[in-house]
Amino acid sequence: MSSTLLGNLHIWSVMLFVIIYLIKTVLLFANESMLDKFTKITKVPEMIVSTVFLVTGIWLFVILGGIKTMQIIKLVMVFTAIPMAVIGFKKRKKGLAVLSFLLVVGSYGIAEVSKKKPFIKANVTMQGDNSTGLANGEKVYFENCAFCHGIDGKKAYRGASDLSMTGYDEIMIQEMVKIGRKGKMPGYDGTLSAEEIANVALYVAGMKNNPTPKVVE
Repeated sequence: MSSTLLGNLHIWSVMLFVIIYLIKTVLLFANESMLDKFTKITKVPEMIVSTVFLVTGIWLFVILGGIKTMQIIKLVMVFTAIPMAVIGFKKRKKGLAVLSFLLVVGSYGIAEVSKKKPFIKANVTMQGDNSTGLANGEKVYFENCAFCHGIDGKKAYRGASDLSMTGYDEIMIQEMVKIGRKGKMPGYDGTLSAEEIANVALYVAGMKNNPTPKVVE
């Protein structure tokens, strides 16, 4: 299954998950008998939505092979919210139910904010002479960019550009690396030095003709 399709499934399941929790939380305060009826009717759909939500999220992380600091916080919030909600709704603990809902909504907000943040840098060792700008650019690429673009630039994770087909020159690539692409790619200005950005742009611009990468690990 493509990462784009998985991403869309994940987004829709998250939205349904939040809606279900919102309705249950409102009913807990407004009409507990209606909450019982709603819970009974939505028990199976809620299980399906929850499963899709968790499985697609984990699957995306596996495909990506990387994670951001804020995504770690998001996971902690989600896995805290779910058992808290089960207890809150079952035992009619309104405080727990509200806190659980706020954690779910907060985790969604953090996921949106994290789109603008870089991934945790990978530990990469390169073979051969790494003193040139091109070699340094290759190293920077595998540490920061290969998560979404892949070793050969063709991974296209959730719509990431195929860098093996790029028509951008070095200057354009530098600007893209600095400022990112809204909703798709975080900006690395402040994360990478000007020299690193220039070097990785040099590497990406010549990716069509690059030999087999020198990555060891």
